[in-house]
Amino acid sequence: MVRRTKLPNGLTILTEQTPQYRGAVALFRYAAGSALEGMGEWGTAHFLEHMVFQGTADKDHDRLMMDLGRLGASSNASTGFEATVYDVTAPAETILQAIDVMCEMISQFALNPEKITRERDIILEEWRMTKDDPAAWGEDCLYHQVLGDFGHPILGNEETLAAIDPIRLRRFADAYYTPDHLIVSVVGNVEHDRVVDVLQRWFGSDRRQVAAPLTLRLSQSRRFHVAEEQEQEQLFLGFRAPVLGDPQLFVFEAMSLILGGETWSRLFRKVRNELGLAYTVGGFYSGWKPAGLYGIQSATHPDNVHRLLAAIESEIRSLPGNLTQDEIDLAKTALQANLLFGSDLAGSRAERLLTDESVFGQIRSIEEDLTAIRNITLEQVRDLAEKWLDLDKATLVTVGSVEV
Repeated sequence: MVRRTKLPNGLTILTEQTPQYRGAVALFRYAAGSALEGMGEWGTAHFLEHMVFQGTADKDHDRLMMDLGRLGASSNASTGFEATVYDVTAPAETILQAIDVMCEMISQFALNPEKITRERDIILEEWRMTKDDPAAWGEDCLYHQVLGDFGHPILGNEETLAAIDPIRLRRFADAYYTPDHLIVSVVGNVEHDRVVDVLQRWFGSDRRQVAAPLTLRLSQSRRFHVAEEQEQEQLFLGFRAPVLGDPQLFVFEAMSLILGGETWSRLFRKVRNELGLAYTVGGFYSGWKPAGLYGIQSATHPDNVHRLLAAIESEIRSLPGNLTQDEIDLAKTALQANLLFGSDLAGSRAERLLTDESVFGQIRSIEEDLTAIRNITLEQVRDLAEKWLDLDKATLVTVGSVEV
């Protein structure tokens, strides 16, 4: 069901024809994220993502969005540390036309100085909105403190945004928005060869090759506090974690679920149900080729922040020594369920194709992952907990009135 074509210029096209789906999804992934920005260039990748939507020399934003709207399609995008992904969803019968519009927008975008000035104000408002949200700002700080330059804020800051101009944006696009840095995945009831024809028409003659990527330094700090008067103190605890593609990643995810991933997890039961210290508490994993991050987030009244931290650290310390087989089975069931639920969604399948290609260089079957999950053992989870959840190597980020 999955087909792969690589054009002579390096553009990779993946499709999965799904006759049972009435809708379709197309994802355009450029390996061009914020980790390719130098210190004074923070925010360039995200700014460029915004400008791609501002139109070409012939069609403005409104015209392109209306063209998509007439097809019953909608589009969006996201910028991460390693990649920028543009997406379009549409009924299966119009997805090819929607892909055509997206190709025009992505390959022909214009960098009008007036629109750049206007978009800078919009992005600054986005930055202020994030900074005014203690939970969102604390998470941004956590990534930066655990990952160093690689994890710097994707939005940039006021100083770096002020310096972004058409020359900087064009330089970044020319260096990294190249066909050999682009993977397109399409899931829906659409023929592979017809998708290839559309992409060939827009990108096939582009012979540019990616520039040598910038390598940013990975570093980690132990403590970071943002002093703000808030009703609650935001608390984040961060650890380095396995990289994306690590064969033990499912084992790590099982450990994450047991510690703080579900309402039956240890942290939820201890922090919320038993001690009543917080409304929410949980863990999350993010991974990339150079590094991975595992974070725990919660919030409480400033008077209780030391008790909250002590409770979290106590659960982390006790995890390797008293794991139960019932917890392992619960985690394995949850991981399998999440994988199966995602397999019924066109968007999840399209994302999986991108991950398989960019990380593994091959398309993997869902059964392969289900088998890996079923084979997880208690001993494996215990060993990974001892290896990665080392509190002596953890990063603590707090946002609020109390510096812990």
